[in-house]
Amino acid sequence: MSDDCSKFSVLMAVYIKDSPQFLSEALRSIYKNTLVPDEIIIIRDGKVTSELNSVIDSWKSDLNIKDFTLQKNMGLGAALNFGLKQCMHELVIRADADDINRPNRFACIVDFMSKNKDVHILSSWVEEFEFYPGDKGIIKKVPTRDSILKYSKNRSPFNHPAVAFKKCSIIRVGGYGNEYLYEDYALWLKSLANGCNGDNIQQVLVDMRFSKETAKRRGGIKYAVSEIKAQYHFYLANYISYRDFIINIITRVFVRLLPTSFRGYLYKKVIRRFL
Repeated sequence: MSDDCSKFSVLMAVYIKDSPQFLSEALRSIYKNTLVPDEIIIIRDGKVTSELNSVIDSWKSDLNIKDFTLQKNMGLGAALNFGLKQCMHELVIRADADDINRPNRFACIVDFMSKNKDVHILSSWVEEFEFYPGDKGIIKKVPTRDSILKYSKNRSPFNHPAVAFKKCSIIRVGGYGNEYLYEDYALWLKSLANGCNGDNIQQVLVDMRFSKETAKRRGGIKYAVSEIKAQYHFYLANYISYRDFIINIITRVFVRLLPTSFRGYLYKKVIRRFL
């Protein structure tokens, strides 16, 4: 497959609980980019609503959408693995079904990847919003290349909604795994451990939807158990040290078990820098 980054695929997964309005806004933001993708691969992770199908169909006249449906809900990782195989181009840019891509996002990625051929995974800063872009003023920053490996021992070094990668590199390491709620973080650790290079564009390229409901979903027993399982997997795979494992369990699991309102307050003030 050619290493040419001038052509690229956008990969998106949709499932039954996604909002038709948010999906339409996400696709509109792709359409309004200064550089339009050569194809948009949309994977329905199981059966979706007729409203979501209508949104996808309504954008086919303006965007080169190629849509596929999995017979049942398989989870985000499995849906993205299937979608990755459908992508025609080496450069694959992820887009979530409820986030807003800034107009220069794709142009910035193509320019960066064209000038940095040794980079396999790339993301950028994101700005969180609840009702409209800019309403929260919270920017989630991620490190530059020289700090990524150290940073990754305690938290994800890339913003998943803003990520782009080389298809062959991700397939070579086995793609997304089945680490519930941590598919992306696990993939980055696995990729870095297998020699992939990563970097982050030091500017906001995606407005990421983050509501009170999102904060609520990121806590509780289920999330805490998933956190423990993920960290234990990272330790067994030698992605992190025993010291990192203990620190991560103490800090991250504690946060997941906090009351929702208090966790939301801490997230806004402190936690978003570390999770």
